[in-house]
Amino acid sequence: MFSEIFARTLRAFAQRPPVFSPPLTCHTHSSRLCTLCHASRVSYDDEFRARNAALQEYWRALKESCPLEPLVPSARGRHYRTVSKRKVFRSRGEVRLGLIDPVALAPRHIADVDHCMIEPEFHGAVYAHLGGALLRPSAERIGALLRYVVIKGNYRQGIVILSLENTGGAGTGEINALSKALTRACPEVRGVLLYEGAGSGRYYLGTSDPDSRATARRVYGQSEIRQRFGGKEFFFPALSFSQVNASLVDALIEEATRMAAPGAHSVLYDLYCGYGVFTLTLGAASARALGIDRARESIDAASANAKRQGAGNVRFVRAALSGEGLSAVLPQLRTQDAVLLDPPRGGTAAGVIECIAARRPGRVVHLFCNIERMGEEIARWKRCSYRPSRAVPFDMFPGTDDTEMMILFLPA
Repeated sequence: MFSEIFARTLRAFAQRPPVFSPPLTCHTHSSRLCTLCHASRVSYDDEFRARNAALQEYWRALKESCPLEPLVPSARGRHYRTVSKRKVFRSRGEVRLGLIDPVALAPRHIADVDHCMIEPEFHGAVYAHLGGALLRPSAERIGALLRYVVIKGNYRQGIVILSLENTGGAGTGEINALSKALTRACPEVRGVLLYEGAGSGRYYLGTSDPDSRATARRVYGQSEIRQRFGGKEFFFPALSFSQVNASLVDALIEEATRMAAPGAHSVLYDLYCGYGVFTLTLGAASARALGIDRARESIDAASANAKRQGAGNVRFVRAALSGEGLSAVLPQLRTQDAVLLDPPRGGTAAGVIECIAARRPGRVVHLFCNIERMGEEIARWKRCSYRPSRAVPFDMFPGTDDTEMMILFLPA
């Protein structure tokens, strides 16, 4: 529903195309303009105005009683993604790296993009170098096994993850040679990891299930990424979930602090906590904080970050983020306690909202990264006698149809 409203509104607001000169335009190896996102066709100012108007229309259609606040702009309207990926495919017998359509998986929806306007500029240089290397006869065996190339990091440097089918130890020499050539050509690459596992499709780790993932082997350099949010330093492994728009995380923390209202007598429960950003920043103002996540690598990183920061009032536990899993770790809560949840695009599993509501926290801060799922999850909160009290949208994904929404729910 929102995507249709946004598309119509964007056509009305986009009065002038952005003025770019190569190599800053989104383009393919064949010099065609990439059309998988809006960044090459619309300026960020026009896109932001259109998104803000579309959100207000969408919110009115949902008929919610609390007003929707203005859209919070991204500090980086373009070149903001700290995570990017390319799918490996074959075109006319050659191995290519391409951007895959976020909805369809058919090969005709893959564009062999050199440079993307919503990715940091050094990402394009990395993909261009690897794309050229994979065309050489010496990389034929790697090209046959490679599924995805992923870059994760910050705006200055990154770690490259090569996702391959199980090699059985074959191709080690070629992979080492590829890694050395890449790090010489692209000094922003501070680490190269090799991820070997079964599976295919849209998941570059083969699966969305953290329990089914293999581990990554370090080929070169660093295996952890460093970010600074809320005045605190965080380290996390490249396989751990991380926000794709690091430029907006501090704004998310500030608004979450206002909504959760942590205090000296309150306890914060952070679900889907990842490597601990919300737990450790909001938890600093709480009596205690508990972070819960299913992924082992995220919980290990969060615990290490807490120790590094000297956060003695914070702890992290690994548990299934389901109604049954949360029932085992969430106690009965008090009116001064708050729950924050930041689930993935698929939303919460059955029973999660109902389990939280049954514990009767005084405040619930729910982040929606898939705005199309928001309506049905708001309805679930209402059935549990919780009502939206404040709603703030964030332009977390410029260039795309997605928008992040943060909503404060209070007991009815």
